[in-house]
Amino acid sequence: MQNNKRSVFIISILFISIFFLARCINKTQAFNDPRGKNYAGAESCRQCHQAIYDSALLSAHFTATTAASENNIRGDFTKGKNSFVYDEHTMIVMEKRDSGLYQVKYVDGKETEVHRFDITFGSRNAQTWLYWEADKTYELPVSYYSSVHSWATSPGFSSKKPDFRRFIGRDCFECHSSHIVSKLNASTAGIDEVLVRNSLVYGIDCERCHGAAANHVNFHLENPEEKTAKYIISNKTLTQQQQLDACALCHSGNDKVKIESRFRFKPGDAMADFFMDRPKQQSNADFDVHGNQFRLLSESKCFLGSKTMTCGSCHDPHKNAGNDLALYSQKCMGCHNDASHNTCSMAASLGNSIKENCIDCHMPKKPSNAISFELAGSSTKSSYLLRTHRIAIYAAASMK
Repeated sequence: MQNNKRSVFIISILFISIFFLARCINKTQAFNDPRGKNYAGAESCRQCHQAIYDSALLSAHFTATTAASENNIRGDFTKGKNSFVYDEHTMIVMEKRDSGLYQVKYVDGKETEVHRFDITFGSRNAQTWLYWEADKTYELPVSYYSSVHSWATSPGFSSKKPDFRRFIGRDCFECHSSHIVSKLNASTAGIDEVLVRNSLVYGIDCERCHGAAANHVNFHLENPEEKTAKYIISNKTLTQQQQLDACALCHSGNDKVKIESRFRFKPGDAMADFFMDRPKQQSNADFDVHGNQFRLLSESKCFLGSKTMTCGSCHDPHKNAGNDLALYSQKCMGCHNDASHNTCSMAASLGNSIKENCIDCHMPKKPSNAISFELAGSSTKSSYLLRTHRIAIYAAASMK
């Protein structure tokens, strides 16, 4: 009996110790986050929001940047499928070596330059990669495109000659990561931007969209009975415009003058405090399908006629936009139906099939003018196709 009591006592002490240790670990996580002590790190969200966290972990938001590895690079490293030929003398070969994955330049069969895959940008439609050199990142000359299932030139690069010296600064990280610190140094060449390597927080994480969470995490660990979310920003507490601005931060193109770094934006802030219009704005025909989804959506009659429509009306930011066109079509049918006398003019001729696919007619895929690439042996620009978010009637698409 005495031994049983002692065992129960020891187990109880261990349980209590583990409980408080877990809380301490959770609290100290905030201090390890490069953004400061108010941040808890996305991993801390999983203990209470496991389903949402696990879903977000696989999303294009969360994987907008990742540490490059065999697990997240989609291109083929198999011999015969791992090279990009520029001419009879020059090629880039994607190679696996003991120290990592590399793009290797060969001239007449001799290795002349080699750089490692360090950072992966993108996960679904295309991927490009950066390598670190001291405190700077440069884009590798060969990328991967899902549309052609092949290696091709990185956006804007030439298929005639490889270039390893395109510097990528903080501006690109602002829409593809949650944090990185940059500094401006004076040099003989002028002002030089450098990056602080250990300040990088990969991907668009929970706190990028919901705000710093350390106080939220600590409060709810100490008060598990409290079910109302404290010290965190929930989308449902934001106005329509605030919700739109949170998405437009990275989905409204680069045709405005930036006043403040996107990293300073917190959910609930106004886009107008971070960007201002240029004197001569583009017409909607010039809004690019890559990165300008909000500006295209804002030209749609559906959007202009609604007081509640946001990006979240159709998209769950914790999941990838799916390929189930019927699912998205049902969202359209929520407003465009017989009861509202606002149905599609082609419904009578198409019958029930109209319920399966509104999208290809009213949001067709369009080529991006911002991103194009070249395949090996061709100087012809290949189009990077993305679905337009300007919901409208497109004659060519309707004819199909």
